[in-house]
Amino acid sequence: MPAALDQAAAALITQTATRTVDALAAQNLFHFSAPRHTLVGAGATLKLGELLQSQSVRRVFIVADQAVHQRGLLAPALRSLSRATIEVELFTGIEREPGVEVIERGVASLAQSDADFVLGCGGGSAMDAAKAIAVLGSCGCDLDALTAAGFEGRRRIGLGAVPTTAGTGSEVTDISVIMTGSQHHKIVAKHATLMPDVAVIDPTLMVTLPAAVTAATGIDALTHAIEACVASAGNPLSQAFAMSAIGEIARALPVAVGNGSDLAARQTMAVAAYKAGLAFSNAGLGLVHALSHQIGARYGIAHGVANGILLPHVMAFNALVCRTDYAAMAPVLGVPGAGSSGCNSSYSSNGNNERRDCDNTIAAVRRLLADIGLPDNLVPFGARVEDFAELADGALQDICIQTNPRDVAPADIIPLLQKAMQPPGPQSPASGF
Repeated sequence: MPAALDQAAAALITQTATRTVDALAAQNLFHFSAPRHTLVGAGATLKLGELLQSQSVRRVFIVADQAVHQRGLLAPALRSLSRATIEVELFTGIEREPGVEVIERGVASLAQSDADFVLGCGGGSAMDAAKAIAVLGSCGCDLDALTAAGFEGRRRIGLGAVPTTAGTGSEVTDISVIMTGSQHHKIVAKHATLMPDVAVIDPTLMVTLPAAVTAATGIDALTHAIEACVASAGNPLSQAFAMSAIGEIARALPVAVGNGSDLAARQTMAVAAYKAGLAFSNAGLGLVHALSHQIGARYGIAHGVANGILLPHVMAFNALVCRTDYAAMAPVLGVPGAGSSGCNSSYSSNGNNERRDCDNTIAAVRRLLADIGLPDNLVPFGARVEDFAELADGALQDICIQTNPRDVAPADIIPLLQKAMQPPGPQSPASGF
């Protein structure tokens, strides 16, 4: 063999060996994504124009809930954008849970607007719609393509979010949830290009939120944090944000529900919802959300309410593999005498104390739900036992089930739904699994 070929073969062997060694050397890696810029504080929307002006934005396409527009909550942002000489196009046709048709109308309106930035203002529905409209408008594709495996589209237009509730965390996630045309199923799209570039957290937009909506959206945030803390794709950063959010929600949510004008409680909740959004966007969710998407669409239950009904039951089910993690949540939830803190930490107490604190964590969640007046069962919403098998199948196809910490089968889900048809009894919250 000529010397040149010998050298080439040796170089190839060395390259292959080096690549193999390098691949084996990289261990325990994780990714963590967040918006490039976040502005937080009372009156933050009054700085929106300056922020977008610094990014050379010239025309903004605002996607908002009709109710948000009617209540005047867009006024601070509109004044700020006007002072920055940024033009605005309004799209306010967002329903509580927008369907495919609304998204398609939004994409068409965006194309006509010549906007270079999309801004979602409102609850999760408006922000999710804005994210989908921005991506579909950039890529020239439909929702089927966006939710297909291997989607490679990239958003070319700027994207921002201004939440008016403290719950969904959509301002900081790479997820968009859209209702299908039948209104009986929710499409969950997850892709890096759905992550907003800018998030503006202004608690003054939340002070007039009704108590019932404050309660439901707050429990949505709590569910995000609890599920992310034990999700199979979790990492140290997501767990830290999740645990912090759990404690803040436990303290601030009752105050925000009982006294909506308490700006400090509103800001604490807004930041906690943001932290919970960061956590679950990077770690994943679990069975609560996988099943909530099904029953919410089927029975018209608000997302946070559905989460609240399911959360204690799913926690009891997952406790088989999450007992240490749930026990570690007890101190931040204010459980007296709880023995540890930190998510996925090494629990220092003996097994009996760990079980006790795990059960007390689930009981504390139940008490919080009762304190803020949320329903504790599915009966008032017309849930039917004969639907449960189909709902279970739908949950197992939902993207959120992929990171549930415990393996789940249809035979596991149906008993959960049956339990959710009954008010909680005096038994231990973790009993029966």
